[in-house]
Formats: sequence, structure tokens, C-alpha cells
Amino acid sequence: MIGVIAKKEFLCLLRDGRFKWSILIMILLLFTAFLTGYQRNESLREVREAAQAKNTEQWLDQDRKNPHTAAHFGNYAYKPQGTLAFFDSGIGNYAGTTIWLEAHKTNFAQNRPAQDNGAISRFGDMTPAMTLQVLLPLVIILLSFSAFAGERDSGTLRQALSLGVSNRDLLWGKFLGIAAAVGIIVVPAAAVGGAILAFGLPNDGTVVDRRGLLLVLFYLLYAVSFLFLALGVSAIARTAKTALIVLVGFWAFATFIMPKAAADISRIVTPTPTYSQFYHMTERASARGLPGAKGPLAMPLDRQVKLERDALLKKDNVPTGRDLPIYWVAYSMQIMEDRDYQIYQKFLGDLRAVFFRQQSTQDHFGVVSPLLPLRSLSMALSGTGLVDQERFNQTAQDFRIAMIRKMNGELIDHTTMKDPLYIAGREVFSKVEPYKYVAPTLGESLAGETQNIVLLLAWGILSACFAVAAVNRLRA
Repeated sequence: MIGVIAKKEFLCLLRDGRFKWSILIMILLLFTAFLTGYQRNESLREVREAAQAKNTEQWLDQDRKNPHTAAHFGNYAYKPQGTLAFFDSGIGNYAGTTIWLEAHKTNFAQNRPAQDNGAISRFGDMTPAMTLQVLLPLVIILLSFSAFAGERDSGTLRQALSLGVSNRDLLWGKFLGIAAAVGIIVVPAAAVGGAILAFGLPNDGTVVDRRGLLLVLFYLLYAVSFLFLALGVSAIARTAKTALIVLVGFWAFATFIMPKAAADISRIVTPTPTYSQFYHMTERASARGLPGAKGPLAMPLDRQVKLERDALLKKDNVPTGRDLPIYWVAYSMQIMEDRDYQIYQKFLGDLRAVFFRQQSTQDHFGVVSPLLPLRSLSMALSGTGLVDQERFNQTAQDFRIAMIRKMNGELIDHTTMKDPLYIAGREVFSKVEPYKYVAPTLGESLAGETQNIVLLLAWGILSACFAVAAVNRLRA
């Protein structure tokens, strides 16, 4: 009986002109989103790789000069696209993609693509993820809102129940029939995405495949949640019109209102300091000492430098700094660089914790919107979430301090206060290897996503229970 009901539901949908247009529009949107996302991803990858190669070339081919001056010449770090950024661009358009790395200064990521876009970009890119997150639930609602309510209006529901068709058979038959119709949209899109993964992207095979499989599973769970929810509302609504109004209202709330409200609330609950405030906090800590720290970081900068100088004078048993066997100027500059690096690590760590608390606050609202946990999981698996952005920021700063240590180390090792002249060339600059970003592993990407996985599973289970309870109330 379930098969008969499913076949009937599927054929009725196929004969509906609105369904044909919905299918056509969704397939065109998904195909366009996949292809444009892939082309954009490849274009950005080529530009990024060319820029990184050019930056390395410029670093090596700079004029012969003092190594510390070369550190001021600096380097750029470019963030690679996420593993599956063609599918979900995540926060990539709103977070910086380039960091300028130079001596004496810690810079933040710059060049946010959203800065070059119009106001319409606030609604998000037309990516496959955005299409599936926002438009697929609407299509599911339009296909299923009249599943029970429409038959109640026409009187066929009473006839079916009076003939002995069980409520369970009705529910699962309609579920399978509508799911098969939705599959006409999803399966071709999944095939295109799989083809891009298999043939269009350079990857190590297993990691990307596992990420892609998990994406498919999570998006299927999301779609199933909306389908069960729609069937449940259709079963309890007095009319098909009422069911449609309720479901479209929930769709608008869950996909448009709640994500924006959650973001605003998270910023109010956990505010971030402005760039000016952050800069002044770090500068004050660098000059006066880091509150709550121990050892050299707790004392003012000039006192730390004096203690280090006195220790060297005692160690080498010389009366003045000019008699030291090393170049004290370079040594003191490295003391300041290491001190500033540690202080910035403290403040950057605090700022990073604020960002993750904001993300956690938003994820809590997944209780009322299944889009929120899915969105976080989608970005994490696509390599375009907060974990990946902060990994880029941290590795770039680690590269910066390593570059400066090598350049200052050349001065410390090869010059003295009496003979400070040292001109370096390509052979010295080549000791700084090009910046290379290593993306988080799958486990690292999902380490903080347990809550979102549980919430998405809960939406699937509870919506199924709601549909079963609602359909069981039907009586002839």
C-alpha cells in the first residue's frame, strides 16, 4: 500500500505544471551555482598562486641590503580557498584573504571580497550551499503543504481513511512520493558536485571525499526535517491555505529572520573591540608590561631590554655594549619582536575566543532554526569557516616572526658593534621559505561542531515524531 500511495503522489506532482516549473528553476539555479562557483574558485586559486609566486620572487630578488631592512621589505601571505569553497563560500567574502608581514608591526587580514560588492551581496552569494539552504526548503513546502490538507479540502482524505488505509501507510507513502520528486532536483545537482570533486579539483582523494559525503548526509537530514515538518503541519491544518501560510512563515523566519537576529544578538552579548582599542591595548602592554603576566612580559619594555643587556655584559665580561661580541642593536630589536609577538598572541587569542563565543551564541539558536546548525557544519566541511580563517591568521603570524628571527639572526651572528656593516643578498633571503598554508584536518574542522550535529539530528528526529503524531490524529 505504501508503494501505491507513493506512486500516486509522485505522478500527481509530475502532472502539476507548478512542479515542472519549480523543478526546472531549481535545477537551473543549482547547475548555475555549481558551475559559476567552480569557475570562480579556479580563477581565485590561479590568481592566488600567481600572486604568492610573484611575492616569493620579489622577496628573493630584492636589492642587496641589511637583513633587518629586508624584514621591513616584508612578505605577503595569501589564504588559499577552502577545500570545498566552490560549494560554500562561507565567511570567505567577509574575512581578509591577504596579510602583509613586516618587522615591528602585526597586521590584520585585508582584501575582503565583499568590500567590492554592492548591497545585494549582503543576502549572500548564489552558491550551491545557499541555494540548498534557502530555496530547497521552500520547494519542499510548495510540494507538500497540500499533502493532507488539500485532500481534506477535496474530501479524498476521508475516502482513503474509510477504505481502511492506515495513517502510517499514508504518511510514509506521501513521504516517499514527495521525496522522489525532490530527488529529481537533488540527484542531478549531487552528480555535478561529485563530478567536480572527482575531476575538477586538485585534492588528496580521501579527505575531500569524506567531507563531500558528510555534506550530502547533513543536507539530506536538513531536507528530510523540512519534509516531515511540512507533512505534519499539513496533517493538522484545517485547510491547505492555512498550512501554506504557516509553513512559508516558518521558512521565512528560519532562513532570513533568525540568522540575522542571531548574528546581531551574538555581537551584543559578546562585543568585539574596535581596531583602535585593540591597537592601544597592545601598544600599552608592550611599553608598560602585560597585566597578569610573569617574568619579562610583566615589566616595562625598557627595563626588560636593560636586564637583557646587563646579562650579556656580565656573561661576556665586558664593560660596555660596544665591546659585546654580537651586534647589540639587532639583538635588542629581536628582544622587542619576541616580546611583541607574545603580547600580540595573548590579545589575538582573546580576540579569537570572542569570535568563537559569538559563533557558539549563534549556534545556540539552532534550537529554533535548522538552518543555523547546517550552515555552521557546511562551512566547517567546506573549509570556509572560522576555524580555517583563524588557522590562516595564526600561521601567517608564525611565519612573520620566523622570518624576522632569521633576518635578525643573520645580523646577530655576522656583525658586532664595532663592525655593524652587513649586506645580504639572495643567498640569505632564500633562508626564508615561502609561506605555506596547511588546512585543518577533518577532525579539527569538526572538533567544535558536536552541538550542531546534535541539533540537526534532533530536528530530523523531532520533525519525524511530529509528523507521525499529527498523522495519527487523522480520523475518517
